[in-house]
Parts: sequence; C-alpha cells; structure tokens
Amino acid sequence: MDIKNSVDLIESYLDLDRKPVGIKFFFDKDEFENFEIPQRNSKVTYCNSVQLASKGSAMKLTKENQACPNGAMALKMKEVPEPMANGKGRFSKNIYKDVETSKSISDEMQFLKEEPVGIVVMPLEDYKEDPDVVVMVSSPYNIMRMIQGHGYFNGYTNNLKTVGLQAVCHDLTTYPYNTGDINITLLCPGTRLVADWQVDEIGMGIPFEKWNEVVMGVKETTNPFERNDKKKGIEKRLKERGLDASGIKFNENYDDGSYTGGKIDIG
Repeated sequence: MDIKNSVDLIESYLDLDRKPVGIKFFFDKDEFENFEIPQRNSKVTYCNSVQLASKGSAMKLTKENQACPNGAMALKMKEVPEPMANGKGRFSKNIYKDVETSKSISDEMQFLKEEPVGIVVMPLEDYKEDPDVVVMVSSPYNIMRMIQGHGYFNGYTNNLKTVGLQAVCHDLTTYPYNTGDINITLLCPGTRLVADWQVDEIGMGIPFEKWNEVVMGVKETTNPFERNDKKKGIEKRLKERGLDASGIKFNENYDDGSYTGGKIDIG
C-alpha cells in the first residue's frame, strides 16, 4: 500500500491526536539539498522537531540546527565525549549508582554509525519516497495496539530497549534504524521538558520496512481486541475517509466467555 493509504488506515483504526512522523537520513549532499521542504533557519532539539512534525510541520535539519548535544551525538552530528563514553559524565550527575552502570548505558545505546549530511523530519503522510523510521507518540492504549499489530505477524516483542534517557533520538530513531526492529519508550525528562509531550504519552519507533506490516496487524486484530465503543469510532472514521468498514464485527472479542464472577458493562 502507498504511504498516504497506510496513514489513512492507522488514523482510522486508532484515534490519534498526533500524526505519525517520518524520519529520513541523507548521506548525499545533492539529494538532501534537492529535497523540497524548507531548511530550518534556527536551532531546535531533535525531539522537538519530531513533536512539531507530529502537529504538521516539516523541516530539514543539519548539524548546525542541533540544539541538544545528546541528540546530536545519537545522530552522529557530534562526537561522544570521553566522560559520556566512559560513564563518568552521567555518574557525576548521580543518575546511576556507579561508573560501571553508567558506562553500560553508553555501551548499550546504538547511535548512527555514519554522519548524515542532513535529516528530514515531517509528517509521514507527506512523503512521496520511503523514509527510514516512523515515530509515533501517543497514548499507552494506542501504543499497545501497535504492539499487538506487530505481534500479529511477528509474535512476542523480544528486543524492547529503553532506560528513560535519549528517548526520541535513540529509543525511537537510531535504535530502530540500526536494528531493523521496533522499540517503545516511556520518554525522558529532557524531551518532556523541551518538546512538551503530554504526561500520559509514550512513544514507538518503527523501521519503515515494518510500517505497513504493523498497520495491517492493527487492522487484523481490531475485532478480537477492540470493544464495541472503540469499534463504533473506527467504523465512523473509516467511512469518513471512504474506506471499507464492512469488516468491523461488533459483539465479538478474543476473551468472550473467559471471565467468571461477572463483568462491568463496557458496551
């Protein structure tokens, strides 16, 4: 399916407050310069650029635009300083109990291995060519549904990695890019400050090659996992977009008849 159709589907099957964001790395200067969206004319943290794109903005970023040293390190636009690499930097701020634990965090993070000429950050629906990573920040419920969509085709999610630091730049971007696997994050204090995410939002990063699969998995697991009230909203959004809603089945779920002792009225 094309990118626009995939976004129409996920925005129908999930009630999203933010747009899925596509991230594309450029390693060729001419290709980057010829990509027809505006170059950011001031500094911005990478995570805030993602937040802005989730509300409709589109921008190209270079090394000169990076406002956060940790984000720049993850994106290979700044070298990792020795105090960060050896663990002494974070340990000195009392984030971890000892230098060894602090160093293990740096050792485990998977940053870009090659410095890009530039990065495009914009709503996924605006791409005509494939991005590298899709980032979604949403409610825990919607991220749960995305995990279930991934599980439909792939089974158990074994490789989730997060520690409450470098949440958007590493957890949602460079880790999925490097591993080819999905990841989730509970975000981190830094991005919650500078990008102003809502207190109940978490994130998911998806390599683009897995994006359509996850979207189709969400669609296929709608009838077993969604309750009637959610299904009514899905049906309405599908019809509003001119999409087929005939597959929505009410009054059936994966756990029908499983519980004893009564249940609340959930519609």
